[in-house]
Amino acid sequence: MTEYENALAQFVRNELLHGRKVALTDDADLLSAGIVDSLGLLRLVAFLEERFGVKVPDEDVVFENFQSIRAMATYVAQRLAAKASA
Repeated sequence: MTEYENALAQFVRNELLHGRKVALTDDADLLSAGIVDSLGLLRLVAFLEERFGVKVPDEDVVFENFQSIRAMATYVAQRLAAKASA
C-alpha cells in the first residue's frame, strides 16, 4: 500500500463506514457497494484537497477517479505529478 492508499483507507474506515464491518480492499468498488454516496464523495474531495494539497476540479469528480481506494490514490499521484511539473 502506498502512503496515499493508507491515508485514503483510514479516512474511509473512520469517516465513511460509520462502524460497519466491511472488507475494505484497495480495489473494492466503493460507489457500487454503497460505501461512498454523494455526501461521502464531497467529503472525499475535501479530504484530498486538504490532506494532499491537490485541487480537484468539478470535471474530475467522476466514477473512474473515485471508484476505489487505488483509483483515488492513482488520481492523487497524477495530480501531484502534474503540479510538480507545472
